[in-house]
Amino acid sequence: MSVRHSSINDVEISASERQFHWELGTARPEGHPGLTELGL
Repeated sequence: MSVRHSSINDVEISASERQFHWELGTARPEGHPGLTELGL
């Protein structure tokens, strides 16, 4: 995937494009890379 620019609620992100897969409202799981490690 090339660079994707969108704002919240602008364009739905398909399940295959998601990089974060934990429940909404919970903290990032321990050991999951942060934004810097993911190059974001």
